[in-house]
Amino acid sequence: MQQIADSIRHSIRNNHLKSYVYSYPSKRSYKSLHNIGIAEIWHTGDRGPASIYIHIPFCRYRCTYCTLFLTTQGTEDIIQNYVDKICEQIKFYAKYTGRKTVVSVYFGGGTATILNEKQFGQVFSSIQHGFPNIASSAELCVEGSPDSMSEELLDFLKSQGVNRISMGIQTMDSAELKASGRPYPVSTTISAVENIRKRFENFNLDLIYGLSGQTYESWQNSLRHIVSSGPLTISLYPAISRPLTAIYKQQRLHPERYIDDQTTYAIYDSNVEFMQMNGYRQESFTRFTRLPENSSAYAQETSDFLGVPMIGIGAGARSYNGKYHYSFDYAVDLNEVGKAIEDYLSLEITEHSMVRYGIVLDAYEERLRYFILSLTLNQLSRAYYSSQFGRSLYSDFLDVIDALEAEGCIEPPSNDKIRLTRKGYKYSNLVAHHLFSSHVKTLEERYVPR
Repeated sequence: MQQIADSIRHSIRNNHLKSYVYSYPSKRSYKSLHNIGIAEIWHTGDRGPASIYIHIPFCRYRCTYCTLFLTTQGTEDIIQNYVDKICEQIKFYAKYTGRKTVVSVYFGGGTATILNEKQFGQVFSSIQHGFPNIASSAELCVEGSPDSMSEELLDFLKSQGVNRISMGIQTMDSAELKASGRPYPVSTTISAVENIRKRFENFNLDLIYGLSGQTYESWQNSLRHIVSSGPLTISLYPAISRPLTAIYKQQRLHPERYIDDQTTYAIYDSNVEFMQMNGYRQESFTRFTRLPENSSAYAQETSDFLGVPMIGIGAGARSYNGKYHYSFDYAVDLNEVGKAIEDYLSLEITEHSMVRYGIVLDAYEERLRYFILSLTLNQLSRAYYSSQFGRSLYSDFLDVIDALEAEGCIEPPSNDKIRLTRKGYKYSNLVAHHLFSSHVKTLEERYVPR
């Protein structure tokens, strides 16, 4: 750990920033699994907590910065067949996990709100029949885009118990919106925000900085506009350039259209300052909320990072329980995604067909996962670590904790929780990347984008 700690300190002092860590290990480290069945991973009598993630891989268009598993080729028949399939998958899982207490349900995408009311009703009915123990405090969240947030659909979602909406706005600048590949005017976004505000107290809005043609001033205008609309939570993401995305190609052809790293860092710093001035508390590198300190603005991610099992439903969903992390194969390229969806629709759902692709963590990787993800979310607890793993957090990660304290990234430990400072939030993803095990790094390096 001492070598990792030294590397972390060097990177912080040189102002290196890394891409947002949304999971550990990432799906880029997954490989083919054999002879592992659902019954080995999930135990029928378990009544513990679990989250459900529903992946809807359809969009009306593909944004230039998008790195998601999605297709724009979803016909009405394909989408309905997909809904039928995820309901079949929910029913299958219920045989093994139906006694669990569901603490969150999240519809992600793609664009989840591409589904109509009847299709949403079909999925909710399957969940309610298969999982009767939905906690009264459960977060039921649906994400979507401004041009799919009709008043009728929002009313229906609320009637089904949805209590959180997350909408990707990305920019309030017309030119940036067009350059990003979104074919609707800013007025559509304004109407969608108002429709959501009328019905939901708990809603999140996403913005992205680093888009084509964006300037520091245009970003500030977008941010001020969104803050003035009063969402409970705002997520601010730097644009990520990865192979097979349009932004990856554009940045190499026209670098002058994009802000440089130094400006990106300056925008991040100004975001933190501006959000705090407007009454928002930082909860992670990307997320700011008006909720109090001991509340979570995104319950499913918090539960996931703390190790609550995830039941993933759909072609691109990730599942995990303890050491087992698995999914179907992952893709970004349009043709590869189309093939993956076809494979999913034709899949005979059996105990072994569900566990095709993933990774089995050893005891060290499980401990590392907790440390990495809980640190980025400011939830690192000595007591929780001891109760989960029967070991001392300080004994296992002393060198890293000392390095973070010396660099001013964590507050001097005085109680159970190890708390990030403002500087710590900024470099939390850098720390996470440095902590990735050599095994996971090797698997990620071998991953071939497709």
